Amino acid sequence: MEVIKPNLDGITECNTVKGVIREAETHDMDVACCFFNKCYESNVEARGMEFSSCEFRDCISPNSKFERVAFTDVLFENCDFSNVVFYECNFVRVTFKNCKLVGSNFCNVNMYNILMDNSNISYSSMALGTYKEVCFSENKMSNSVIQEVIMKDVEFENNNLIASQLSRTSLNNVDLSSCDITGIAVTPESLKGLIVNEMQAMELSKLLGIVIK
Repeated sequence: MEVIKPNLDGITECNTVKGVIREAETHDMDVACCFFNKCYESNVEARGMEFSSCEFRDCISPNSKFERVAFTDVLFENCDFSNVVFYECNFVRVTFKNCKLVGSNFCNVNMYNILMDNSNISYSSMALGTYKEVCFSENKMSNSVIQEVIMKDVEFENNNLIASQLSRTSLNNVDLSSCDITGIAVTPESLKGLIVNEMQAMELSKLLGIVIK
């Protein structure tokens, strides 16, 4: 899948995420055209604002919270956003590349034209959102939870989905044939139209109580 890359024209380097957020809140403005380079700040918080045409590179911001934040044309590369909460956020033309998002919470999140590439999303929670034109490629997604998500044109390429859970989410036309789905938990109603390979079909048959001799 060819997703649209973020537009990052005219960005200016910034050395603090918290400082930029405080300034934006003070002046009731959004955050635009910022290059956050090697910012190491935990417990970052932002609410009701937009980050547009921004790049986060080599940033570490664990245990942070973004609530009702819009990310438009944003690149996250080599970042550690473990245990970060993205609540009711919108992501449009966003790329996560070589990032660590272990234990992150994507609740009520909408994603459009998104690439998650070679990142660690293990133990993350993705619930109650809409994902359209999203590509998950070469990620570690073991023990992740995808629940009640509406998927349209979503691709999974060579992901580790070991012991992950997919519940109350239609997987119609979703292709997991290149992924490791060992120990996956899927609700039966989600399986209709799911594309898998022969070995995966045998694995999934156990969830339906089918014994194959």
